[in-house]
Amino acid sequence: MNKSISDLIEEFIISSLDDDDFIELSRNDLAKFFACVPSQINYVLNTRFTPNRGFVIESQRGGSGYIKVTRMQNNNDNYLKNALEICRQPLTFSAGNQIVEQLRLRDIVTEHEAQLIKSAISTKALFSPVNTGNKLRSNILSEIIIELMKGG
Repeated sequence: MNKSISDLIEEFIISSLDDDDFIELSRNDLAKFFACVPSQINYVLNTRFTPNRGFVIESQRGGSGYIKVTRMQNNNDNYLKNALEICRQPLTFSAGNQIVEQLRLRDIVTEHEAQLIKSAISTKALFSPVNTGNKLRSNILSEIIIELMKGG
């Protein structure tokens, strides 16, 4: 069975992580190594290294740009800290839902609470003529996570 370039890139990144919590990589170096375009690296990062799969991606573009892939910790306290860190950036509805789904899967919130949170951060609830929904979504989810960290 032939593996796709995406499978090979994913395996390479995971094996590079080994037992470390994070790894910093160069998008351009990875693209050269795999003889692919940088957008292929982006695709793998955006689809296979998501919060829902237990990863956080930080990216800095430019000449000395890098990609930092962080493996989320398995315990709930560390997950909440990692999720709160993700919420420092504007969140799409999809990314917000992935975080909420992890909260539910980890039994931090109930199914009903997860549905309420998803409703609060939905595109419909955050509709605005000014494109501030993603930032507002991250603020709402940050406040919910802070309350969860307090035990409330």
